[in-house]
Amino acid sequence: MGLTFAQLEETPIGPISFMAGDQGIRRVAFSNLMTLKESQSISDNAPSLKGLETLATLLVEMNAYLFGIQRTFSVDIDWDVVDGFQQHVLRITAEIPFGAISSYGAIAEQMGKPGAARAVGVALSRNPLPIVIPCHRVVGSDHQLHGFIGGVDTKAFLLKLEGHSVTNHQIEHT
Repeated sequence: MGLTFAQLEETPIGPISFMAGDQGIRRVAFSNLMTLKESQSISDNAPSLKGLETLATLLVEMNAYLFGIQRTFSVDIDWDVVDGFQQHVLRITAEIPFGAISSYGAIAEQMGKPGAARAVGVALSRNPLPIVIPCHRVVGSDHQLHGFIGGVDTKAFLLKLEGHSVTNHQIEHT
């Protein structure tokens, strides 16, 4: 399968790189393009034309999102990059609307696995598509911002962008 890569170099949260293939977006990374490419084992150098279309759309939408203009993403997600429990967690997380939040425990409950909040947190910590699959919208039941692949400050930025008041890495109750 061919892969296509792109990067937004200057964003309010630093460089963001992307990888897409024939089935849609496969990776969003809080790093420059070279770092993303080096982290992948790529055997096929032929680019994906569908991936190119996906990335062209995503670059516009991500830039608009990061400046408070866009609220959703229209690109296809390549769900083959995750499976099992993690895919279940990410599919639920993908449904959390702009400006809303959920908790690790609430997602575990939705899955019918009360008590699996930590496992949900682990699955989200390995989200290959942060922002597109909005794991930043998942917080502790105490409204505390726990880990995020892009760092807790980035998570706070994204939540503020979506209208939340965040102080000392905690969402203020509204």
